[in-house]
Amino acid sequence: MRILGHQSPIRKKRYQSCTQREINEKARHVHYNVLARNFKAERPLQKLTTDVSYVYHKQGRMFLSVIKDCYDNSILAYTLSDFNDNKLVFDNIDLVFHDSWDSTKVCILHSDQGFQYTNQQYLRKLDQYGVTISHSGKGNCYDNAACENFFSHLKSESLRLFPPEDREALIQQIREYIDWYNWHRPQEKLKGMTPLEFREAYLLKN
Repeated sequence: MRILGHQSPIRKKRYQSCTQREINEKARHVHYNVLARNFKAERPLQKLTTDVSYVYHKQGRMFLSVIKDCYDNSILAYTLSDFNDNKLVFDNIDLVFHDSWDSTKVCILHSDQGFQYTNQQYLRKLDQYGVTISHSGKGNCYDNAACENFFSHLKSESLRLFPPEDREALIQQIREYIDWYNWHRPQEKLKGMTPLEFREAYLLKN
């Protein structure tokens, strides 16, 4: 089953504010940095990282949430939205973790301490699938370098070279880039293979 590059529906902009209660809740649900910058994985779906980044078009910006597999650097799933809230992240989580997920397999999902990732609902979602939660140190981007690296490639190889004219162009450009990245972009760390070639090589052996 091809789950890579799955995308949730795009939602339009609305306004929100972060209350003091939400800030206090965040402080109570930070987990240990289990990943500890060790991004090397022995198999697919063993170590995953996730993050949210701004992405711009000439008329404004959107928010992009991705889940990346450390084994082959593939983007398993992504969501795009006009606003940065819990639903942006939760919709992305639901594309990977669902009823067919094998909760007996060890899986770490690492993120920063963004409000979505320290939310009780997020923690409960992952706990029901047996996923180990890992959080970066406060304000330390290097702890989630795997995701930061993908965003850097997306922006330098696509969005800055060919700035999208509007929202619709941005959505299409990100869709096309992630498809190209997963299926057609060789990586030195993957022995010159693309992410999905590297994954297929593992599956053939196992």
